[in-house]
Amino acid sequence: MLAFAGFTVVVVRMRRPARATDDPKSTISPSSRRIDLEQLKGFVYVGAVALTLLAVAVILMGLFANRSGRAEGLAVLGFFGYAAYLVAATVLLYVMSRKS
Repeated sequence: MLAFAGFTVVVVRMRRPARATDDPKSTISPSSRRIDLEQLKGFVYVGAVALTLLAVAVILMGLFANRSGRAEGLAVLGFFGYAAYLVAATVLLYVMSRKS
């Protein structure tokens, strides 16, 4: 979980600059067709911090709780929750970029 949170932060930091549109006749600017990458970066950072805190909780629960598999279940739930969070953030930013 810690590696995945770190990986998403590294991927967001290594983004390439946006290219200009290929069609000079296009009336829609390239920035109006895209989501705001700075806001998406903020969502990724918040999600990565939450996933890191959850990873610490999973490690502590695995060390000190009984061997019922709760830590593993919490880790799987955390991965799916993080994926759903990122998808929801992307959809939200996409819809908001279409409204403006």
